[in-house]
Amino acid sequence: MTRNAFDVVVVGGGHAGCEAYAAACRAGARAALVTPRLAEVATQPCNPAVGGPGKGQLVREVVALGGLMGRVTDRSGIQFRTLNLSKGPAVRSTRVQTEAAAYCEAMERELRRVNGGALIEDVALGLLVEGAGRERRLRGLRLARGGEIRAGAAVVTVGTFLKGMMFIGDERIPGGRRGAGPAVELASSLADLGLPLLRLKTGTCPRLAGDSVDFGGLEEQPGDRPEPFFDPGTAASTLPQRPCHLTYTGPACHELIRENLETSALYGGAITGIGPRYCPSIETKIARFPDRERHQIFLEPEDRRGSLIYPSGLSTSLPLAVQESMVRSIPGLERARIVRPGYAVEYDAVQPRCLTPGLEVDGIRGLFLAGQIVGTSGYEEAAALGLIAGVNAALSVRGDHPVTLGRDRAYIGVMIDDLTARGVDEPYRMFTSRAEYRLLLREDNAEERLVDIAAAAGLITTERAAGIRARRERVEEAARRLAGQSVGPGPATDEALARIGQPPLARPVRLEDLLRRPGVGARDLAGLAPWIDDEPAAVVERLEVLVKYAGYLGRQAERARSMAALEDSRIPPEVDFAAIPGLRAELAEKLEAARPATLGQASRIPGMTPAAIELLHVHIRARQPGRPE
Repeated sequence: MTRNAFDVVVVGGGHAGCEAYAAACRAGARAALVTPRLAEVATQPCNPAVGGPGKGQLVREVVALGGLMGRVTDRSGIQFRTLNLSKGPAVRSTRVQTEAAAYCEAMERELRRVNGGALIEDVALGLLVEGAGRERRLRGLRLARGGEIRAGAAVVTVGTFLKGMMFIGDERIPGGRRGAGPAVELASSLADLGLPLLRLKTGTCPRLAGDSVDFGGLEEQPGDRPEPFFDPGTAASTLPQRPCHLTYTGPACHELIRENLETSALYGGAITGIGPRYCPSIETKIARFPDRERHQIFLEPEDRRGSLIYPSGLSTSLPLAVQESMVRSIPGLERARIVRPGYAVEYDAVQPRCLTPGLEVDGIRGLFLAGQIVGTSGYEEAAALGLIAGVNAALSVRGDHPVTLGRDRAYIGVMIDDLTARGVDEPYRMFTSRAEYRLLLREDNAEERLVDIAAAAGLITTERAAGIRARRERVEEAARRLAGQSVGPGPATDEALARIGQPPLARPVRLEDLLRRPGVGARDLAGLAPWIDDEPAAVVERLEVLVKYAGYLGRQAERARSMAALEDSRIPPEVDFAAIPGLRAELAEKLEAARPATLGQASRIPGMTPAAIELLHVHIRARQPGRPE
């Protein structure tokens, strides 16, 4: 039996799958989402939180591109915080603690509101691909409940389920997360297509009964008021807000783990996959940093009542009995009850170097991959990749060019370039430090940066695009007014400056120069420029950054422009790097292993030198049609 054909079919109900399905529909495709259980879409099997450094920027970009994650997070949030407030705007980021069950419910409601698609509860067993060699093309899916779905493109977003195996001590449980089985047949289908697979590992923490935790002596960490929301359309939080608490491991806990290290699945030899370097298990922390006296543990509520607690920082695959002793050796957790043990998960992933910058498998038209299947770690990374894969799948069906984002345009562009140009040897996690132009890629200007791309792809309405462009113009006009308005010495000026703790003037000064003074905000200048009080908060926030950091912004923008020539210089796929005169053999080997698509990608290969890039540039130009040898 063959079911009705779709333009795009999305496989998987995680964050990547939800965003891919919604984006494909918004871009005008007739799409289907195939997932085993709709009630479990966007489950948060690990930390019930969204955002953080680098990740918060990704979420804001997903919002700017019309995605669901920001709105769903705001509606299910039980604590909202802005991190790095004492630092510059480039690294400030929003983090929201969510109620896990409410998050799933909100995402399911959003999916059911999407127009132009179908939600199908089923399991994909394999991909239908026609053709041979590099002329292959995706034609549909085989389903567990019988029959096929024909489609012009597919986005596979199956997370940690490809031959997934969970570990608790020496116990092995087939599955990609607690309560869900592995995708064995689909993994075999991808292997049969010749996709490069690797084995990765992740893990999660035990869950604790909230009424068994003694919070009395622990440091409380409340959320921010007013709450910083991800979606500009969110007016107020809808759930009761709860604090988090901070505790620490100590010598007794560390000694217990060292004594039982061999019983951990990770150190006992059961797991061969590579785990995330930046989110290690507690066993790895103790083994890798033997001199550390303590490690932070954040006690984060999973629901509005605080009945279930996630001890962030305590990811483990130790046996349950050892986990219980370990937990009870930590201050505040002496009587804690484990509701669900922590576990590690090992799974297959596809080496993302086989993907184009549009997230399509190179050599198989219409097959797109996104999320943990391409080696990422985290809900935010998955959602961002899913959105781009979904819209590009829709565009590919109608023969349009894919959406691609440069490293100077979005954190999403940084991530995709890192993945497709460098590949992964461990689960990839986004950090602000990965972005060369992070002052250009702030949370606060995500909509302004991406509005034109979002509108052109049909991801946002024309009304929303017009509103964002109008706000962008209003910020620019406000900056021009500050640059063009000066104030001179005098009683009225001195009085206005004294109110904001500034000394009197000795000579005329432009308002933009006053705003650049430390401790002076745009609202502080309203006594000298009353029109500032008429500007909305979003405009004032962007105005301050634009004026205070004008020099840095200009230098980063100039660097981005100078790099644009390299990003546009394509490297022909047939180039023999070993034959380039003067190029060191070790650099030729690195280029051959990475096979960069552009000179920009080549320049970011670790160890690559400017001299090597210039040699490669000359070699490519010499072989362009019409140029003399």
